[in-house]
Amino acid sequence: MVKPAQSRKPRRPGRPTQASNGDMREQVLDAAIALFVERGVIATTLRAIATQAGVTPALLHYYFGSKDSMVEALLDQRIAPFIAISTAPLRMPAKSPRAVLLAFLEGHMRNIAAHPWLPRLMVREVLSEGGVLRERIIKQFSGTIAKGLLGLIEQAQALGEIRADLDPRLLSLSLVSLAVFPFATAPIWRSVFKSSAKQIDAENLIAHTLVLVRGILEKKRAKSN
Repeated sequence: MVKPAQSRKPRRPGRPTQASNGDMREQVLDAAIALFVERGVIATTLRAIATQAGVTPALLHYYFGSKDSMVEALLDQRIAPFIAISTAPLRMPAKSPRAVLLAFLEGHMRNIAAHPWLPRLMVREVLSEGGVLRERIIKQFSGTIAKGLLGLIEQAQALGEIRADLDPRLLSLSLVSLAVFPFATAPIWRSVFKSSAKQIDAENLIAHTLVLVRGILEKKRAKSN
């Protein structure tokens, strides 16, 4: 989870050492992500990021140069690895496409749970009109998750592992929605259910979603006379 920067002792003059270089970049990128989620990329200034990270604007410029470079770092260092982890099951051959499909959904939800900022950033910068990340994410998504998931569903249908009366395109959309929507809307439903005695955590969400998915994929039984 991205956390606001804590108060830190002022740095000594001069460039940071090589040992601290990576940590400082990560710290600044964490601060940028927190503000991108809260305010949006366009509305977030470099000065605000520097303040959030507890560094000077000059040091921020030293590490990233510009906000565009920071957005590129976000895509390359945070979002690309996220997609690679989620799509790993889709790239592995398996005798049972249905089993791979379920493994993908569970792994994708666990990946999201480990990066709770990401679905909220997607809502703001991909789903919203004019989002800065829309074109890049659509390109990455269509080339990895979307195509891989669609192919897996078609294979499972061809083998008779899952019901064949559903459009693979719409089914892939429904499955991804079931996996992502609860995390993207977490601040809302947590407020709605805050008076409940039992709290809903990531494990509850994952188990519940997999039960629903298994029911959706179940082949239709022939009607008895």
